[in-house]
Formats: sequence, C-alpha cells, structure tokens
Amino acid sequence: MALIIAIAYFLLLSVGTSLWLKKRVKSGSDFVTGGGTLPWPLVTAGFVLAPLGSGHTLSLWESSADIGASVLWWAIMSGGIFVPLFLLWFGPWFRRLQVQTFPEGMGRIFGEKIGWMISAVFPAQLMGICIAEVSATAAALYALGGGALPLAPHCILIAVALTIIYIIAAGLMQVAWMNLFNATMLIAGSFMAVFWTGSWLAGRGGWERISDFYASEGAGWKTSVFNFSPEVIFTLIFPCLILTVFMQSASQVQNQPMLMARSEPDIRRGVFWAALINSFAAYPWVILALVGMAIPTVAAGGAKLSVPALALEAFPPWMVGILMIALLAATLSTTAGLILASSHIIVHDIFKRACNPRMSDRTFLVLTRVMIGVCAVLVIIPALKLGSPVFSIFMWTFSFAIPVFGVYLIGMLWKVNKYAAWITISAGYAANFYWTFASPTWLPSYLSLNLYPTTFATLLFGIGLNLLLPGEPGYLRQLKAREAASGRRTAEA
Repeated sequence: MALIIAIAYFLLLSVGTSLWLKKRVKSGSDFVTGGGTLPWPLVTAGFVLAPLGSGHTLSLWESSADIGASVLWWAIMSGGIFVPLFLLWFGPWFRRLQVQTFPEGMGRIFGEKIGWMISAVFPAQLMGICIAEVSATAAALYALGGGALPLAPHCILIAVALTIIYIIAAGLMQVAWMNLFNATMLIAGSFMAVFWTGSWLAGRGGWERISDFYASEGAGWKTSVFNFSPEVIFTLIFPCLILTVFMQSASQVQNQPMLMARSEPDIRRGVFWAALINSFAAYPWVILALVGMAIPTVAAGGAKLSVPALALEAFPPWMVGILMIALLAATLSTTAGLILASSHIIVHDIFKRACNPRMSDRTFLVLTRVMIGVCAVLVIIPALKLGSPVFSIFMWTFSFAIPVFGVYLIGMLWKVNKYAAWITISAGYAANFYWTFASPTWLPSYLSLNLYPTTFATLLFGIGLNLLLPGEPGYLRQLKAREAASGRRTAEA
C-alpha cells in the first residue's frame, strides 16, 4: 500500500504539472531557463531541493550510526552558510555573466577552451552523483515498500522513470512547480513521522528509552550534536564547508534555477526560507535513524535500513506511504535536477556552441529532451551495481568541482589569468586522481579524503600563480567598469 501511495502521488503530480505547463514551454530557452520570468517563491523552490537528495537523508542517517547526531552539522552548515552565500552573492554573480551554463560562464571569464573542457568533465561528475541518487531512490522504494518489488531492476527502473517524468514536459519550470509542492511534503511528511514515532514510543519507555540505550552502551554522545571528535571535524565539518561551498556553487544544478528569476532581488528574497528548509530537512531522518539503531530488531538490518525498518515496525501503511513521499521528494528532485543540468550542458555547450552554433531552437529543445532520456539510461547499469556507501561517492565526485570554483572565485573577485586557471584546475584534478588510486596509508582515515589534497592544490597553485603572474582585474570589476563606461556614453548622448 505504501508503494502504491507514493508512486500514485508522484505520477499525479508529474502528469498534472506537465499538462498544465507544457503549453508555457514554447522554446528551448523556456525549457532550460524557465523563461526568466518567475517570481521568488518559484525560484526558491527550484533551488532549495536541488542540493538535498540522499546527501541530507540516507547518507546522513547511515553515517549517524557511527558519528551520531553530529552528522546534523552537515545540514546546519549547508543551510546556514552555503545557502546564504549562494543566494545573496554567487547566484546573482552567475546571472550577471549572461550565460546559460556554468562552464560557459568559465569560458566567458577565462576563454572558450577552458569552458569546453569543463563542459566535458562536469556532466560525468554530475552523472556520478546522479547514480548515487537513483540508487537511494530505488532503495527507498524497496525498503519502505517492504520488499514488494525487487530492488534490481524493478525499483531502479521505477526510480529512473519517475525522474524522467519530473522534467520531460516543461524542464526547469516543471522542476520549480513540483519542488514547491514537494518541499512541503518533505518537511511535513518527515516531521509527521517523528511525531508518530514519539507516540509509538510512549508505551515503550518513551524517548528516555532511546537515550538510556545509548548511555548503557557508552555512546551517550551519539544523542548530542556537540560531539566534536577528530572524526566529526575532519570527515564532516571541514568537508561540508569545502564541498558545499566549492562544489555546489560551481554546479549547474544550483546555478540553473538562477536563470528563472525575473531579477536579482527575486533570487535573494527567498534566502531565509531556503536556508530553513535546507537545514531542517535533515533532522527527522537522523532522529528516526538514532531511534531505529536503539531497537535491536531494527538495528539488526544495519544502518542503511534503520529508517525503513523502523517505519515498517512502528507506522501504519498510510504513514509509511507519506514517509516514502517525503524521502522521494528529496531524492527525485535532486536526480531530476542533475539529469536536466547534464543534458543542458551537453546540448548547449557541446552540440550547439562547439559543434553547431546555428542550431535552431526547435532542434535544441528536441535534443535536450532526447539527451534527458540518454542520461537517464546511462545511470541504470551503474546503479544496478552500486554497493558502496552513498556518502563516500559524494566525497569523491564533489571534489572535481573544487579547483573549478576556486579558479572562478579568484577570477571574479581578484584577478583573471588564463594560464594560472588552466594550471590550477589541472593540478586539482591530478591531486584528486592521485589520492584516489595512491593515497598514503599512514594517514588517519579521517584525513584520507580526496577533498583535502584537491583543496590544497587549488589554494597553492591558484593563489601562488596569481601572485606571481600579471592579469586582468577581477571580472566583477570589469563588469562594473563596462557599466560605468556605458553610463557615461549614455549621459553624453
């Protein structure tokens, strides 16, 4: 019943939104930018669920088995630092570049060749994250559905199909409207599950039973967010600061909704709600996981299944269905954004700008829809084979954007030097690959993450080379100078 409720909800929402919006999409630009006419609530909705996904749900509740409630610092800092930085500054900066994709923006600043190189790398990086999201969606369908359908291939195929209908009719505009509904379902459904769990625990020792369990195991620290062990600091807090700011700020998934806005104020106005939703979305899943791992019959299935196992034991079928809708609201919105962003970069930057600049708008729209299908198919086989923890996949794929955004930040605020940009990105990628296949074994596990050497190489070469080499002023200063010159010419005329 839970599986039917969740699938029916997303089918009705997707089909209804598609029928309503399809006539509004009259061009390829409308499909990938939303027409640039949407007000701030839709801009906020289009943005806010994109960075959530299994990163704020499954990966955090899975990690909480080892780190405890401290995993919530990922959500606290993501909502409290990344979201304000992006909506108040980084997003409006991208809009000022007057481009459609982040790689195109890098080409605008540092030359087209570097933009094309990033256009070739970023879709693969985004697809790596997409594979993890599809796997998480399929796992939710399987586990919360009580194993009614096999994980592979049935649940994975359903996850991909639901992703396609999330975007195929109206693209980014469809994402914005569906996210508006799904943000509500994500927060309301997951917190409803926490309240229901409290009622269920009332006759079984209450919340005290959970805290007493961890205290008796010598792990009372797991119920506190203020456990600042080296593992928490170096595998969670520092990675969150680096990856959310540097990776997600360079991601086409985050920047694309900025193209929907009527103006820069429409980007900034939703910052409070976006920060609140981004942070609060993670809390229920971690709470449910900590409860589940304190119940022997639930914990026996392992950390990854702790929330589904708790739900199947404690909730009625309709409540399990609502919880599944809440979880899929996070994973499907992120997966759909990843596939749309990858398709947009491939068609706009490679097929159109690099291969066929005279491509018609009709061809662009058709190719983008076809590429959505191609990208969706490409994630199926790896998703069928995925067995490693979702969190580790995020850590690896996110690292590819660190040198790109580092160079972008330097170029926007400080200095533009094409040679320094190329060397810095190359050094960052080299460090990431080296650490993947030959990381030192003598380091503590919490210092062995790829992001540390990648960040070090980015800072060393990015700052060092720009100190040594001449360059043009930061691009923001260039834009201001052009605006001032244009204003003078207008005044003189």
